[in-house]
Amino acid sequence: MGKVLLNPARKLALEAVRRIEQDGAFTDIVLSHLSEDASLLQADKSLLNEIVRGTIKWKKRLDWIVQALFQSKKKMPERLRWLLWIALYQIDHLDRVENFAIVHQAVEHAKILLNPYWSKVANGMLRNYLRERDKIEFPHKARQPVQYLAVTTSHPEWLVERWIGQFGFDATLKLCQANNETPPLCVRINPLKGSAARFESELRENNVAFKEGMVEGFYVVEPGRWAWLKKYIDSGSISVQDESAALPVLLASPRRNDVVFDLCAAPGGKSTMLAERVGDQACILAGDVNRRRAGLIKKNIMRLGLKSVSALTADGLHFPAKRADIVILDVPCSGFGVLRRKPDLRWRRTLKDISDLTVLQEKLINAAAKLVAPGGKLIYSTCTIMPEENEDRMHDFLMSHPEFRLRQHHDDEVLKQFADSSGFIKTLPHLHKTDGIFAAQCIRTKYL
Repeated sequence: MGKVLLNPARKLALEAVRRIEQDGAFTDIVLSHLSEDASLLQADKSLLNEIVRGTIKWKKRLDWIVQALFQSKKKMPERLRWLLWIALYQIDHLDRVENFAIVHQAVEHAKILLNPYWSKVANGMLRNYLRERDKIEFPHKARQPVQYLAVTTSHPEWLVERWIGQFGFDATLKLCQANNETPPLCVRINPLKGSAARFESELRENNVAFKEGMVEGFYVVEPGRWAWLKKYIDSGSISVQDESAALPVLLASPRRNDVVFDLCAAPGGKSTMLAERVGDQACILAGDVNRRRAGLIKKNIMRLGLKSVSALTADGLHFPAKRADIVILDVPCSGFGVLRRKPDLRWRRTLKDISDLTVLQEKLINAAAKLVAPGGKLIYSTCTIMPEENEDRMHDFLMSHPEFRLRQHHDDEVLKQFADSSGFIKTLPHLHKTDGIFAAQCIRTKYL
């Protein structure tokens, strides 16, 4: 009998999951490194990306199924557990792959990595699942609502419990479901390098499905068209950016010749969008405390051909400038509004992280306030939906800084869609089909 050839994507998927689970590596970084393998076809790279992201995202549900199927008295090797996660994810979510092929590859992989005993265990578990998947018992929805949502939608129990208290059970279910969806591919036109009409025409000529976004100059493009879009990205004609990230820029409402400081700017999406909206006629300093990330800002500035934006490595707590018409502060946050883009983030964050981040956020906003000129605007934003990092931060800031007032009414029609009664701008993945963000504009009325 000849040697069985394992699919390279599935083989590398196990190594990726091992690095993430055992070494604590970040999913994006692991996939970036493994995708550099020159022998991988583009189709294999896409499959690797889908399997690994999906497996990490759904691992709580997948592990529940593994535990329900496992009957051996021996301790299960971790590599077998991960291998089963990967196989179960493919069975449940990849319709284009035949189940028998998924099982066969997993069993052969187990035989190579472990021994015949564990390959037989894997074979039995997976075949039992194919026959009786509807018989898997999950936590009871009514009696165990937190555990039910946590397991079935694959989220940490502490987070689900928090969200049920914040949004209610039904909304939390929809939020968790939205976190597991594939985010849309959204792009922003660079008007300095081409018109929206021309881009639309080229999309149609190449049979690329699209729709106009809610923000002018944004388009939602059909998934899987990265290869076609790459030339536009590389030339600086477009940037990939979720529409929710545009809302703080709309809130800033920049004018030509404004002086703008973007204190936590990497990778530069807001600074560069702001420059594009004023025809590259402004003075924008875009900084980040991390040198490598500041380098990403510079690369985007050069790619887009902008002259009005300067990138620098700088700590937002000690920004090397004095007064600005607009200060944008997109603070480090828990990131709970972008879980659909970062599959491992839900498993990394803790309540303590939120507490620690609020301390840093308070320091940053106090430092940013000193940079705002009289009559100027401070834009505070996050990509989280946790009130401690959003509304609570703003209320505390305004209480301790009477020289600032919150803008409560907005003229922009897009902003009006997302403004609450206080004037805060908020989006939620399950309601708006965007990332979850928070933004507020505070105007400096005087010096104290």
